[in-house]
Amino acid sequence: MPRIRVDRYGIWFRLFKGKPLRSPWAANTWSPRRGHGRRRTQVEEEPGIIRKFLENGATTIAALLMLGVAGYSYHVFYKRLVLRKIDNAFSPGFSSLELAALAQHGYTLEQGVDSDDGSKFRVTRPEQGFMDDVVSGKVKGHYYLLFGEKGTGKTSMLLESMQKVHGDGVGMLEAHGDIEVFRLRLGKAIDYEYHEDYIGGMFSIRGPRDSTALLDIERALNKLEKVALARKGRERPLVLIVNNLHYLPDNTEGQQLMDLLQQRAEMWAASGLVTLVFTSDQYRTTEMLRLHATRMRVLNIQDVTKDLATQSLKAFRRNAFREDVPSDVLDQVYSMVGGRLIHLDQVARSKDMLKMCQAICEKEKRWLLCKCWILGAEMDDKAEDQQDLSSGAMLLGKTLVQLAKDKDRTHYVSGLPGIALHKAQELMTRADLIKKLDEMNIIAIDADAIVRADSVPMQNAFQSVCSDPEFEEHLAATLERLDELEGLGRTTELRLKDFMDDEYEIKVQKRDGDTYLSVQKKPEREE
Repeated sequence: MPRIRVDRYGIWFRLFKGKPLRSPWAANTWSPRRGHGRRRTQVEEEPGIIRKFLENGATTIAALLMLGVAGYSYHVFYKRLVLRKIDNAFSPGFSSLELAALAQHGYTLEQGVDSDDGSKFRVTRPEQGFMDDVVSGKVKGHYYLLFGEKGTGKTSMLLESMQKVHGDGVGMLEAHGDIEVFRLRLGKAIDYEYHEDYIGGMFSIRGPRDSTALLDIERALNKLEKVALARKGRERPLVLIVNNLHYLPDNTEGQQLMDLLQQRAEMWAASGLVTLVFTSDQYRTTEMLRLHATRMRVLNIQDVTKDLATQSLKAFRRNAFREDVPSDVLDQVYSMVGGRLIHLDQVARSKDMLKMCQAICEKEKRWLLCKCWILGAEMDDKAEDQQDLSSGAMLLGKTLVQLAKDKDRTHYVSGLPGIALHKAQELMTRADLIKKLDEMNIIAIDADAIVRADSVPMQNAFQSVCSDPEFEEHLAATLERLDELEGLGRTTELRLKDFMDDEYEIKVQKRDGDTYLSVQKKPEREE
């Protein structure tokens, strides 16, 4: 059998071209070229390491570059998306909050269409035409404060104007006592998420919003300004309505937010970009805004006149109940509830109008007595602060009742007599109490600083209380008790006890109108 001759240098297997691999059993075979092969391998490995390093570096740089380009592209896309969403918020149509407000005022949820079924009692106010021009953008260069008591038709008038333009270029939100809630409502009104949906926040340690509510509101207004600048070619400003501005807290945060809104309103009114419309029914908001107002226009929204109220009431009863109401009944209704639209709406829907008027007047009287009734001579000393407010309210109500009987009615509007604000403060002897009565809907202060009863039913409640035969005596006893408590608060009681077996004596002397108190030791008696 022939012998198989093994190669002296072992067997080489080529896995691929240019790189042979020796078999393990031939690795220990001696070769004179072994040292030369090791040197050649080291020379070949050095360029391979450099090449791999360059390849890995190029790959890393390319990946970082792609990541940076993708991140920057997303950032640009997100900023454009934010502006596009805000612009879409002012396109024709209504948001969910606006549709809810429209539904409360007699409009259907089908894009705010007016419901002409005759079930809604409406009175077209004289200011409606002007507000239509403001909301439609025909009037610009100012911002507006609709000031009047609740139920006078401020919100209804604005919603009517919004419905006529189908919400085109108009946004609306409701103010709130919490600044964070106001921030969310502003974002809802203009469709701004405050970067809370920004994906870049997932790669940072901090949260998506590391700031205060005021800073977020400032950012939202900046975005709104950019959108208004982009829409300036349409030659009509955007309209942003802030309803019930008096809901903002009466503290430092509320004042700062009101200043922020007013600064934007002044700047946007001058440039014609955005028209801000505020509504309020408390006099303190008017005082705050007037401090820095140059382009603000105040619309004093009061009760409607007798002719307009009776005509609207008669027309509604004819359409809804097929009833022709006599003129004397309409006059009696107006004398009991006046021209307040919220009261007229309740009366118009009821079957017995006079009975409903009596119920409204009785409700206002109970509210007055629950909040401001005087306690008389038997009041506790701890009730002094509350009775200061109540006695002031009764004194003011008594004055208004007397003014109603006076023929010279200088400040007489819509069946309500009035008195100047400074005279009312002088009557109550404190300037802060009258603002509390305004917040409690006992009295009302209009934009001209005239104080009246909050409504005709409240004036009738004052009349009913003051006509009580025992009212004058009860009021006098209350005022006397308050003076007594105030005197006790100013009096210091000094008690001296003699612990020295009657060795000291107290002498009271009067000199030149002053009283002197002296404590002296009694002279010793001679034995």
